[in-house]
Amino acid sequence: MYFCSMESRFKFIYGLTICAIVAYSIVQGYWLYSRYRLSLEEYKSELYSTIIACAEEEMAIRNTLPHPPRFYGNRFRKTYEINGDDAVETWRYEVFALDTLHYISKGTDAHTYLLDYIASLHDSIPAELPKGLEYFVFTCDSKGHEYMGTSQLVEALNRFTVDHQHPFQKELLDSILRSRGIVAQSITTTKADTMVWQPSMQTDGSIWQPVMKVSYPYDIFEGQQVVVTTAIGMSPIIRRMAYTLLITILLSFFLIFCLVYQILTIRKQRHIEAIRQEFLHTMIHELKRPISTLKMCVSFMGNEQMMQDEESKQRILASSHNELDNLTSYFSKLRDITLNDATEIPLVKSEFPLHELIEECIGKQNIPSSKEAKMEIVGDGDLKIRADRMHLANIICNLLENAVKYSREAITVRIGYRLREDDMLKITVADNGIGIAKADQRYVFDNFYRSESAKDKAIPGIGLGLSYVKLLVEAHGGSISLDSTEGEGTTFTIVIPQRDGED
Repeated sequence: MYFCSMESRFKFIYGLTICAIVAYSIVQGYWLYSRYRLSLEEYKSELYSTIIACAEEEMAIRNTLPHPPRFYGNRFRKTYEINGDDAVETWRYEVFALDTLHYISKGTDAHTYLLDYIASLHDSIPAELPKGLEYFVFTCDSKGHEYMGTSQLVEALNRFTVDHQHPFQKELLDSILRSRGIVAQSITTTKADTMVWQPSMQTDGSIWQPVMKVSYPYDIFEGQQVVVTTAIGMSPIIRRMAYTLLITILLSFFLIFCLVYQILTIRKQRHIEAIRQEFLHTMIHELKRPISTLKMCVSFMGNEQMMQDEESKQRILASSHNELDNLTSYFSKLRDITLNDATEIPLVKSEFPLHELIEECIGKQNIPSSKEAKMEIVGDGDLKIRADRMHLANIICNLLENAVKYSREAITVRIGYRLREDDMLKITVADNGIGIAKADQRYVFDNFYRSESAKDKAIPGIGLGLSYVKLLVEAHGGSISLDSTEGEGTTFTIVIPQRDGED
């Protein structure tokens, strides 16, 4: 009941953590998107101002060029027309351009002449104008337009005179834009149906690949505009958001790391709890057998008649010794694994013949009557090695025991050994047993791990054999590996250093 309750809590915490990560990601993503939109609008405003400044600079440069000898005058008039209930006001702008070369030779002041001529005019303009005089008239009504005032009219006249004397130059504007770091996709000129007083901006494209079009009226009276089209790159916006992005990314990674680490820690605790529960159940099950055998032995010893049967007596004693050995083995493994959590396993190294040790380990194997086992030793018979004899015996005995335990009715085990040229002792234990599944191979050296196939086949064990072997091998400064094919067999390879410096 407690385990089920903890399982429910784990699932609830998993779900809550995942929801927190998703919610945080959505909120953070929306905030970054809003910040991007704000930065984009700020950059568009600055880019727009820069392009307008470039257009005005282009006009100022044209205005500084040498001018033809001309004087300009203007006249502004309003007229009203009644159309039903509506009164429409029409604005009329008249511009006069006088070529002064025709009057300098006659000794006449051209400027005074032009002003006097404009003052003498009435509503209509003569069909024939004086020599050297050009006349331009521009009209618009009040519908959809706002009269801009005297200062705006002066500005419009200035733009008209500049463009009249030195027409607009695309190349000049493009060079000014490039000097400000702006690469225009296109620079075009358009003519509006009516007067355009103010510059304007239009944005096309997507939010991630916007394109800006800036219209600048370089001749207000004529309705002439230059349209600069440029792509808004992501890099300037990203640079503006660099610190924000960096801090956000770091905080996001830190928070997500903490949440993921929390999940992994909970999973680990859950795994440890599951292993603990399974270990307790397995340990209780494994201890039942030796305890039952010892109880049977005690009962046998209490029966004087049965004690007279020497064969039964020896059989019972052998079973008792075997079960006591199993108990000793279990507790030794638990002791050494527990000791390894706090300190290193103490080794008592000595020199001894390896072949003799292997034969002793083979002799200690308890082969079930239902199985036929054949064990072969392949190696240099007189090889002497340096290691902890007791622990190396435990290593080999455990591997042989596993080979017999995880086998079919008939099994062949080959124990090989040799001293390599680099003074490393190599021991191999190969069998033709049931093998180990690929999915289980990475876990077989973990404490208390038992494969599902071993549980299904009710093979006895508490999952400490191979982890105990690995522990003892590493205590010698060596390593252990396996090569297994399910259904064909397994080969364990142990490498232990023999140099004095690697003890």
